[in-house]
Amino acid sequence: MSSTGALPQTLKSITTTKIRELSKQRVLFDRKKKQIVADATAAQDLRAKARILLDGLSSLKGYPKDPLDQDDMDLDLPSYYRNEDGTGLNTHGMGQLFQADHTNIRRFLLQARYDASISDNMVREWISKLENELQFLELKHEHASFYTKLVTEWLSNLDESTSSPEIAGASFEKVGRVEMHEQRAIWEELVFTPGDHVDKDSIRAYLDNLFTKSKLSRQALELLRGDMHKLGSELATQGEWLDEKSLEWVSDALMNSDMLSDEKTNILKEFMRNKEVHQEVADVLNMRLASLESWNWGNDGIPVEMRRQLNGKYRVFMDADLLDSLMLQYLGTTWAVKFRSTASKFFRSLAWTPVQEDIPEEYREKRKYFTQDTEPDQIQGINGERTSRYQSDYFMSQLPETVMEGSRNYDDDSKSKNALETKHSLLHLLITESIIQKELRGEFTAIRSDYQWFSPGLSHATILTVLGYFGVPEVWLNFFKVFLEAPLKFVQDGPSASTRVRKRGVPMSHTLSDFFGEAVLFCMDYAVNQDTHGGILYRLHDDFWFWGTEETCNRAWLGMTSFASVMGLQFNMEKTGAVRMGSAALTKNTILPQGDIRWGFLVLDAEKGRFIIDQAQVDQHIEELDRQLSSCRSVFAWVQAWNGYFGRFFTNNFARPAMCFGRDHIDMAISTLSRIEKTLFSKTSDGASQGKGGVTDYLRSIMVERFGVRDVPEGFFYYPVELGGLGLLNPFVRLLAMRENIKQTPQKRLHRAVVADEEDYLHTKQEFKSSRHSTLPYGEKATSSMTLEEFMMYPETFSSNWLEAYLDLRHVPEELSVSPTASFSKHQSGLESRRSTKASPISSRWELMTPYWRWVAELYHEEMVRTYGSLAAVNREFMPLGVIKTLQQDRFRWQG
Repeated sequence: MSSTGALPQTLKSITTTKIRELSKQRVLFDRKKKQIVADATAAQDLRAKARILLDGLSSLKGYPKDPLDQDDMDLDLPSYYRNEDGTGLNTHGMGQLFQADHTNIRRFLLQARYDASISDNMVREWISKLENELQFLELKHEHASFYTKLVTEWLSNLDESTSSPEIAGASFEKVGRVEMHEQRAIWEELVFTPGDHVDKDSIRAYLDNLFTKSKLSRQALELLRGDMHKLGSELATQGEWLDEKSLEWVSDALMNSDMLSDEKTNILKEFMRNKEVHQEVADVLNMRLASLESWNWGNDGIPVEMRRQLNGKYRVFMDADLLDSLMLQYLGTTWAVKFRSTASKFFRSLAWTPVQEDIPEEYREKRKYFTQDTEPDQIQGINGERTSRYQSDYFMSQLPETVMEGSRNYDDDSKSKNALETKHSLLHLLITESIIQKELRGEFTAIRSDYQWFSPGLSHATILTVLGYFGVPEVWLNFFKVFLEAPLKFVQDGPSASTRVRKRGVPMSHTLSDFFGEAVLFCMDYAVNQDTHGGILYRLHDDFWFWGTEETCNRAWLGMTSFASVMGLQFNMEKTGAVRMGSAALTKNTILPQGDIRWGFLVLDAEKGRFIIDQAQVDQHIEELDRQLSSCRSVFAWVQAWNGYFGRFFTNNFARPAMCFGRDHIDMAISTLSRIEKTLFSKTSDGASQGKGGVTDYLRSIMVERFGVRDVPEGFFYYPVELGGLGLLNPFVRLLAMRENIKQTPQKRLHRAVVADEEDYLHTKQEFKSSRHSTLPYGEKATSSMTLEEFMMYPETFSSNWLEAYLDLRHVPEELSVSPTASFSKHQSGLESRRSTKASPISSRWELMTPYWRWVAELYHEEMVRTYGSLAAVNREFMPLGVIKTLQQDRFRWQG
């Protein structure tokens, strides 16, 4: 967790104030409860005792008393139920008895004065409920006190971390692991030495050979150049660049990136809240844009820091001036959107070879005649779906489509259609394609690779030569050169850090960097398309995949190798590999790269035809998770680390389930998660096994040790913070909820498509015979009906049944929703009047809850109700919920 010192202090002050008020409430509650119990104990009979308890509870909870008889005409609370200032307790809606329960008991007690059918046993039951209600209210006060202690612990340790030199990174010699120092050394060697191995003339010659070899490609190139030159000219001459509205989307995009420190993020938020400052910022940025030719980074050096990612890699981020960052975000987004647009025009042009089967004209004529389909080429078959899916999800996917969309974070997992989902979809696509192509061709070959140190190692000469070739004006090439050659200094080196000028690579998280990278890699996309006569290179940034027959893959790999050599790039051999499934393994003399195809914790098993989890790699991350959890000094920080690592990182790197993976994949993921949890918590401090353990047992032991709190129910850990829980994620739930919706194997689904095609053939043949055509409208070549074998040819073009199977296999199963029980529904309705459930994932309306929260709510609700008297462990008013939400939104920084 990284925050500025001011923020924790402010939140700590808010929490302290709330604790002070809660303490007053607790003292008042204890005094009133004591009085109520004393009065009830002194009551002359059962009915009087029940009446005293009821009156006391009604006043504590703020419920009105109905004037059902003469004794109830005075609705004012007794004096001993008031504060000194005349106010009541802030306990409205707490407990298990709702306002209707209070009203009904009051009515029944009135009836008991006259009706002998109201027995003493019935009154005793009411008394028992009312006494239990007092206990629930007391427990909620205790839980509120415990909860604020958890938040205070969180804030105290956060405050210490921001002032600690070691954690703040003031001393490089004392901070960081061996791998951080190793990666920094490599990074510096790349970034501060120019890419002398790149020859500009060779790049231009390569691009000429690629883009000018046909009339169609030359025409498409000229359109692309015209668009880029036009944007450059317009940007350089327009009078005003940014107004208040455009500054809003620029600011949003910048805050969604990883560039800004928390301090600068808070400053920018304040800028955006103040309209006068907002306008001043826009004016200053326009002044900078007007004098862009003289812009530079300055000589002081831009601070940079290394941040550890969960995959063990370190990335280097710049902490530039806020106004410069806003200006660069505006320019980056503008150029990125334009390049994506004009590259998409190129993709849609005739210069780009489409995905298609080589179908003889004679066959097309015969199929038209047999099916009486006048426009068979309009069928959206698998090939059509391949093209449209590639364009929408993978082509230029790193760049935004509109300026309002802002930046696209390569690792983002928070948006509705985010990069993480696109990565998972690619894995689903690969396995689906393997199933389809093995059925059609008997073999399936796949390549996966990326470039070694692409962002820090990309040559500036390569970038500027490619952009110049695409028509970017000289004035902008000069500006981009200044942007790339930033003076940098490491904050870990302290005040005496030396400043060095970047000579290679692009800065992390800048949209301009995304634009540069995509412009260069666009050339590889097109080269592979041309070399393979319509093949698709699926690419997410510099992570790329290709599949098909081994022969086609050979051509694709030669194209990639040639591109890399000219552009000064090297393949990352740790992430490079090829696999062949089907009739045989890769031939011995293959030119394809050796190695496994891996992604996340998954490795592609050629024999099984599916991804399996690399358990040895998981073991390494179990150790890392243990290390990260051990560094957390508060329960809430521990929960954040657990949710990020166990709840999201592991499951994300097992990939989302899909129909093509089958149930086996979900079972494998669930078993692995179970093993991770048992490995973490089933050992004692000396490493000896102590049997079954779990995350909640461990947290219970921490709570006993630090706070003396025992016997908290399971639901406390998993229920949301809005209901007084910790919000611990349970990844088992989502996986199990999906499992039930995978009802057949992938092979069975494809078999259904084959059977459906046979049925379509019989139906079409019957129609053909009954029509008794007297003419041949599609030419002399179409002289007869088709055989079943002929009809089943080219299913990737003509078969709608295969297309449906193709889509179904890639489908992510819906999460099954559990059914609401009568018990849960009863207590859920009690949330309706509680302000504590505002925006809570567990709400008073079942239809508004997600399948995950329905499952969690139902699973743990009985113990929650038994313990706290309701689904909420404490009312919202008794918690510093705003402080918790603020801290949860802060970026969590992993140790190391």
